[in-house]
Amino acid sequence: MSLVAVKSEIIKAAIQRYNSYGSEWERAYFDELSGGFNVYHKDHNFAKKGGGGKAEIIVGKMLAKYNGKQVEFLPEGEKKSPDIKFDNNTWDIKYVEKASEHRMRDAILDSRKADNAIFYFTDESKSVLLNSAIVREVGRFLKGQTSEIPDIYMIDNNGLLKLLWGKTKGTK
Repeated sequence: MSLVAVKSEIIKAAIQRYNSYGSEWERAYFDELSGGFNVYHKDHNFAKKGGGGKAEIIVGKMLAKYNGKQVEFLPEGEKKSPDIKFDNNTWDIKYVEKASEHRMRDAILDSRKADNAIFYFTDESKSVLLNSAIVREVGRFLKGQTSEIPDIYMIDNNGLLKLLWGKTKGTK
């Protein structure tokens, strides 16, 4: 089977999966080149203030378009829950454009409800603060002062998902 035929089969399967979501899901975005897509559960709440909801939409689209991910925006209720699911893992998206290191550390702790955290910002200088926050929280984790840390990623403006802490960057 040729590479074109394989790619065609992958896209067909992605379209079939995208169209299989029931009425509790809104089909929001499909990328015909990668087979990535976004679906929103009707009970997913996009934050109205602080830019977090808009950032979730941007990150979801980047994951689908540039990474071929099939992203489900999960239902949210009174109990804290992860934002999205793809690759059989849950993910929390954190928009930290204006955050201090302290707020980033809080965001890391809040992300423990998911398997992984994705930090998003457009100002690349924020990566220094994020790395500092990770170092401090990993130190607390290694001393037993906190019980767990999710795998931590950042996504850059080109949609590249970079592992900063987790399975291959540190011990869990």
